[in-house]
Amino acid sequence: MGVNRAYLKGCIFERSVKSKLEEDGWIAIRSAGSKKPDLIAAKDGKIIVIECKSTKNNIVYLEEEEVENLKKTAEQFNAEGIYAVKYAKNKNWFIVDFENLEKTNKGYRIKLNN
Repeated sequence: MGVNRAYLKGCIFERSVKSKLEEDGWIAIRSAGSKKPDLIAAKDGKIIVIECKSTKNNIVYLEEEEVENLKKTAEQFNAEGIYAVKYAKNKNWFIVDFENLEKTNKGYRIKLNN
C-alpha cells in the first residue's frame, strides 16, 4: 500500500517549518498524523500554535470549524494561533494570523500573492 502523496507533501512541509523554527531558536513539537494542530513552538516565553497549509493555487480555503478549533487550542495554551502557508510553485512559505484571514460564506480563505 502506497503513501498518500498529499499527506507526504504535508509532512515534508511541516518538518521544514519545524526545522526553520528550531534554526531560529524555537523549541518546536510536531504532531504527526492528522492531529491538530500541526506544530506547537515556544521561545522566550512566547508560544505559537501552527497549522500548516500548502496549495497548488494561490488560495487556501478553511472551514469555519477548523479556524475555531485552532483559536480554541491557541487559547488553551495561552498562545498565538497562526497558519504557515506554502504556495506549491514557490519555495517560500508565509505566516498568516487570524486577523489576515478573509471571511467567506462558508468559512475563511487565505489568498497568497504570486
